[in-house]
Amino acid sequence: MANTTGRGARSRATILQAALELCAERGYHAVTMEAIATRAQVGKPTLYRWWPSKGMLFLDALTERFGEPYFQVGDTGDIVADLRDWLHRVTDLFCDPVSSDLVAGVAGTAQHDPELAAITHRQVHLTLSGRNQDRIRAAQRDGQLTGFDPLLLEDLLVAPLWYRLLITGRPVDHAYADTVLDTVLSTARPPSDDA
Repeated sequence: MANTTGRGARSRATILQAALELCAERGYHAVTMEAIATRAQVGKPTLYRWWPSKGMLFLDALTERFGEPYFQVGDTGDIVADLRDWLHRVTDLFCDPVSSDLVAGVAGTAQHDPELAAITHRQVHLTLSGRNQDRIRAAQRDGQLTGFDPLLLEDLLVAPLWYRLLITGRPVDHAYADTVLDTVLSTARPPSDDA
């Protein structure tokens, strides 16, 4: 993580913005640390002092720009509406050409960079997933969901979206997210009184 005080914070913001601009122009895999340094008008040593790799820099850019609002389940008191809203936000992120390339690029890089994988898991996945599971448990206590394992429920909801983004390339849209949600919740919701 970069220095975030004074001039360091301004430099960090400039570097992350340069990285995002280059990703939009060239795509994740075509962007180099040298190109980022040139665009941000800093030396490459500055980049490597703050981020040991391109993957780490882009993970920082990704979490800075998108982060929690996209990956965390809200709490309006209606778990179905909250899960639908969450899946729609993830879908919106995956439909945007720049953010989807960035997400796929960082995820792909993490498969070959154990340090990036560990940081992604610890700082992003565990933090957000833990909060999402807490929200699911609260809905279970309120009787909105059955005693389904919260981690499994979260995985079942988001995995099909990731599969389409990373593997098949098939469209990820709100209609598909709604189908996934309805299918998964058909086994995770308590029986209605009408049944």
